[in-house]
Amino acid sequence: MNSRIVLQEVLARGIKTFGFDVASRRLLWRDRVAVLLYHDPKPETLDKHLTYVKTLCDVIPLSQVASQGNGRPRAAITFDDGAAGNADLLPVFIKHNVRPTIFLCSQLVGRPAVHWWLLPAAKQAGIERLKRLSNRERLAELEKYGSAECIAEDATGLTAVQLEQMRPFVDFQAHTRFHPILTRCDDSECEQEISVCKSEIESMLGISCEHFAYPNGNYTDREVRFVKDAGYKTARTCDLGWNDGRSDPYRLKTIVIDDDASLSWFAAQLTGIPVFLRYLRHARNLSGYSPQF
Repeated sequence: MNSRIVLQEVLARGIKTFGFDVASRRLLWRDRVAVLLYHDPKPETLDKHLTYVKTLCDVIPLSQVASQGNGRPRAAITFDDGAAGNADLLPVFIKHNVRPTIFLCSQLVGRPAVHWWLLPAAKQAGIERLKRLSNRERLAELEKYGSAECIAEDATGLTAVQLEQMRPFVDFQAHTRFHPILTRCDDSECEQEISVCKSEIESMLGISCEHFAYPNGNYTDREVRFVKDAGYKTARTCDLGWNDGRSDPYRLKTIVIDDDASLSWFAAQLTGIPVFLRYLRHARNLSGYSPQF
C-alpha cells in the first residue's frame, strides 16, 4: 500500500471517528444537492460508490439540481471529458437506475481523437505547465513535441457507436470542443469553444444541449457571460459545495471524487473535507473555490 493510500485511509478513519461525516450531512448537505464529479472510474468502483451513496441520499439527474427537495440529501452524478472507459459504466447506471450527466468535448468523441493531456507530447512538455500557458502557446508546445504522432487506434474518447448505445440512459452535455483552459483563451477562442460545442453535440446526437462544465474548473465572469449568451441553462464548476434553488445556476458547486477511491475514502470525500484541504494547500484560501489559472 503506497503512502498516498495510507494517508487517505488515516484521514478517512479520523473523519468517521470524530463524526464529521454525520455532521456534514446534517449541517451542509441537508436536503441540498451534491454534484459528484468523476472522470474515468472502473465499473466495480462506481458500483460500490453508488450502492453506498444511495443509503445516504436520493440520486437525481443534474437537470433537477434546483428542484424542491423532500427533506433528504440528494446527489447528481457527473463525468467530465467523455472518456472511452465511460462506456463500460452503462450496466452500472442501469443496475442502479441512475441517469448521469457526461460532459463531452465535442471534437474528442465520435472520432479518432485523443484528449490532449493524454498525448505523449503533453507528458513530455509537462501537463500542469501546459495548462498555465496561453492557449496558443500550449498548442505550439504540443506541436513542437510532436502532437500529431498519435494514430486512430490511440483514440481516447467515446466512439459514435458507444454514444448511440448510451444515449437512452445518459444525459450528454457540453465540455468545450477541445478542452482548453478557457481562462487562457482569447475572447474569440473562448466563445467558440463554448458556443460551437453546444451546436456540435446537438447535431451529433440529436439532443438539446443545455448544461456546461468548465474544463479544469477554471472560469471568470467572461466565461459565465459566454455560457449564458450561448443559451445554456446551467454550468458546473469545480468549486466545493452543495446546491439548492438559491444557487447560481452558472456556478454550480461540486464535490470532486477520485476515480479510484476506496469505499472509506469515498465516504470521506462526500464530506468535502479532503477536497477543501487540497484546495487550501494549492489556493491558500478558505473559500472552497477551486484553484484558478
